[in-house]
This record gives sequence, C-alpha cells and structure tokens, in this order.
Amino acid sequence: RGVALGATADGQPGDGGRAFAAGVESGVPADGARPGSGQAVHPEESVQHAAELLQRARPEPRVRGAAIFEKFHTDTLFFIFYYQQGTYQQYLAARELKKQSWRFHKKYKTWFQRHEEPQVTTDEYEQGTYVYFDYQGTYESKSGWCQRIKYDFTFEYEFLEDEL
Repeated sequence: RGVALGATADGQPGDGGRAFAAGVESGVPADGARPGSGQAVHPEESVQHAAELLQRARPEPRVRGAAIFEKFHTDTLFFIFYYQQGTYQQYLAARELKKQSWRFHKKYKTWFQRHEEPQVTTDEYEQGTYVYFDYQGTYESKSGWCQRIKYDFTFEYEFLEDEL
C-alpha cells in the first residue's frame, strides 16, 4: 500500500526527519528495513511531493546541513531516496541527484541519466542511450541495486519529474 510522502504508514504526519536521525544513531534504518535487503519501502512513491517537505519538515540539527549531500556518493543518495521516503533527507537526495543530471522517471519509478547525447529529440520525447538505476534487485539474486545501460530508450517528457 502506498504512503503519501511526509506521512507514516498509518497516514499520520511525518516526523520531519527525527526517525532518520535516530536511525543514524542506532545504525538501523528508521523504517526497519535492512540495508541490502533489496526491498525499497514504497518505491511507487515519487518525488512529486518532495518540494512540500521542504516547507513543513524540521530536520534535526545534525542533519540540517544540506551541503553535506553534495559529498555523498551516488549510491548513498539512491539509498536515502528509496529508504527514507517522506523525509526532508529524501528531498535533499533527490535534489542532489538532479544536480548531477539524474532525471526521475515517474512511470518506471527510477532515475535515468544520459549516457550520450540523444539521437532523436522532439517536443514530446528524446531517444538515445541512458544509464538507469536498478533498485529492484535483491541481495540473494545478486542483481539490482546497480546502474545499468539502456540502449535505444525513449524518454517521454510526460513522465519526467520536474517539480524539484
């Protein structure tokens, strides 16, 4: 079942990042998922409401500095995006991924980046070779949670998340 960004599983307002901070201190993600389990929490949610988080979230002082997200490795940003859904940190991770030319595809619920300049560009789409982040694999299957190349991919602009 999907959960609105900024809300808990029972529909209550989010905690503004306090659960994230608690997870950092304890070493366990606040959502209870284990790192490497391959099970993203509600991956069907996109960043379309993330901008709202900026207005209402009150992060803990030790995670308040948005500048630190510029130093995080891309894998760390993806982890934060998929496992800290509904938090200010998810918004900051998405914003940093976008700065690094990653684009969120609302239909496939994953991030894409141009591997090379598109071969075809129109007002509705562009077509070419892209790198995409595969978040759906599992540790047991030894697939997923990696970047893959998609050749001859058509990125339709209607599925481009551009709220950030």
